[in-house]
Amino acid sequence: MSTRNIVLLVVAVGLLGFSLYRIMDWFRPADIQMVHTIRPNPRYDPARPARWGLARLPYLLTFSLDRSVRLTELRVVPSTWLATNKYASGVWHLVSDSNSVPVRAIVYGQPIRGMRPKVRGAWADPLEPDTDYTLLLETEAGPARYEFHTPPHLPVRR
Repeated sequence: MSTRNIVLLVVAVGLLGFSLYRIMDWFRPADIQMVHTIRPNPRYDPARPARWGLARLPYLLTFSLDRSVRLTELRVVPSTWLATNKYASGVWHLVSDSNSVPVRAIVYGQPIRGMRPKVRGAWADPLEPDTDYTLLLETEAGPARYEFHTPPHLPVRR
């Protein structure tokens, strides 16, 4: 074989390999799978309103992830806000300054070690019943998005 044929063969094999890499997504990590549950909060006492923490929400909204991830940013935003402004701050917004711990579950409104509210002193707002929301996660593995709907009978803090 001549040098020209060897170079053409190497270029053809390289292009074939690159196209298979792009088409097949062999080396791309799998998407993060999430599910959520909403249940009554046993620590909620309407007679004694709490200013912050888990006792201030009448329900517990838990997001379960299929694997442990290290979060860099977390936002819960009403889907209608996100439709008009992709940078909406949301009803709960946490950021990581340095190292957040890997988490496999997230409880709405509960602090996560290594993360702080984007706005100092801000806490998670109660979710409205019968509303569509979007959970936006920024992780070391890339962004993740999860859309969920609150039930119509969700208790609202007054």
